[in-house]
Amino acid sequence: MQVIDSMKGKQPLLTIAIPTYNRSAFLELCLKRIGEELDSLSEDQRSWVKVYIANNASTDNTAEVIFQYQLIDTEVFEVVHNTENIGAERNVAQCYASATTPYVWLFGDDDVILPGKLKLVLDILVKQEIDILYLGGYGYFESYLDEPKRGRGKSGFVECSRALDFVKSTHVMLTFITALIVRSGVKTESVSQLVDGSNLPQLGWILPLVRDGKKFAILEDRIYAAKIGNSGGYGAINVFGNNLINITNSIFKLQPELAQAIQNGVIVTWFPTYIMNLRKGESGYLKEDVAIDMGRVFNGNWRYRLFLEPLISLPITLARIYFVFVRLTRKLLGTILL
Repeated sequence: MQVIDSMKGKQPLLTIAIPTYNRSAFLELCLKRIGEELDSLSEDQRSWVKVYIANNASTDNTAEVIFQYQLIDTEVFEVVHNTENIGAERNVAQCYASATTPYVWLFGDDDVILPGKLKLVLDILVKQEIDILYLGGYGYFESYLDEPKRGRGKSGFVECSRALDFVKSTHVMLTFITALIVRSGVKTESVSQLVDGSNLPQLGWILPLVRDGKKFAILEDRIYAAKIGNSGGYGAINVFGNNLINITNSIFKLQPELAQAIQNGVIVTWFPTYIMNLRKGESGYLKEDVAIDMGRVFNGNWRYRLFLEPLISLPITLARIYFVFVRLTRKLLGTILL
């Protein structure tokens, strides 16, 4: 078994792969935390980890930040400096394709591993053969140590033998690279559709793993903290509406219930917050005509009528109240809505 062989032979087990471009301040904190986590491991555990950084021709001091950490341990850190900007999607795809370890953890350059959590992850990976491991986490604004109290005590390891159970528990979060550790070596699908302009290249290997995999798991402990409000620059409805629907329908052609669960999850859990942030002027995404574009994409889905249309059309005061209703309904009904 590949995982056990890696453990016994002290061969690398996990690649933490970080695509980055012009975010040196965030990257420095990200690498600092990874370095601290590596220092806390035993010699054997440290030998199981590789760190791969793909610098997409950054014009700030990203190269200098990487160099200072690479100097600390050249055996652990592998760095590629692209001579030209190949685009965010291709840089992400490069990170996955370059991994030679059994598992790959694509990690956002503005996210951080929480103290003591890398060891917890490794302890699971050396004992299990998992196609996808979903990790708990939380978002932060200023300090990654500002852990929200809600759900703080939740922990545990949950195995899912059925892909549908796993998808209903994770749905839209399958698009978030930092939340997933995946098996390497999957032949990516629909490369042109996924890499050029989709903003979702990771689905080229994540969704085939969901479709063809045998074992999935959820680690409910909070493993990472993700920077809030640091994404955007693209149309959210186009990416998480049009693109996500087309990609999931294509890869799950013979398993439409998986595609539907992801699409329903986006409507029920992600877009309500997006709409409210947009109405408050707090969105970093490109401007779209929400009423027209969202109605066109989701009009055939009753969840759109219940969860999104009122948030779009009601006066902002009433929309805030309705948003509370949306959250309560989601909490009470959970995966039944998917």
